[in-house]
Amino acid sequence: MDEVQLVLLAQAGDREAFEQLLRGVYPALRRYVAALVGQTEADDVVQETAVQIHRKLGWLREPAYFRAWAFRSASRMAIGRLKRNRRWESLEDHREMAQEIPQSEDFEARLVWNNQIENLASELSAASRAVLLLHYQQEYRLEEIAAVLEIPVGTVKSRLFYAVKTLRKRYAKEEEDEREPIGQEGAGRG
Repeated sequence: MDEVQLVLLAQAGDREAFEQLLRGVYPALRRYVAALVGQTEADDVVQETAVQIHRKLGWLREPAYFRAWAFRSASRMAIGRLKRNRRWESLEDHREMAQEIPQSEDFEARLVWNNQIENLASELSAASRAVLLLHYQQEYRLEEIAAVLEIPVGTVKSRLFYAVKTLRKRYAKEEEDEREPIGQEGAGRG
């Protein structure tokens, strides 16, 4: 049974269909939320998201957009949690800087979501991390990310460029640190 049919059945009160919907979206939501708020907070945020989905599913007019709608709910919950924890940083101040960053197809083509990249991404602001996760981990298009996060496409682009630029710098720094022989830190530097 496809996701649209499950949504329609769940909206009609079919508990098994609702549970199947949640099982289908849970792994992706969990990975996304964990990368935003951290492993310790992720289960609580995903649980709150599931409750929100259950309460509001009847109001979803387009069952085909269930997954994006679920990610929107998770994003709201995660960002709300971060704001409560005072870890949220707005990137509106960085918009102009990020738009000046040239696109690098090579870097983006090599960007594979692995533990090293995930660790580097954990140092980004939640706003940039959300865009990065939705684009590279969940493979959402820029327009879809804008809809999920309820921000303009231009803001999505600037946050993505900022995140990629930041990751590129941090990745290069880690590569440099790994190549430096042990005990040679700072040797030969003026």
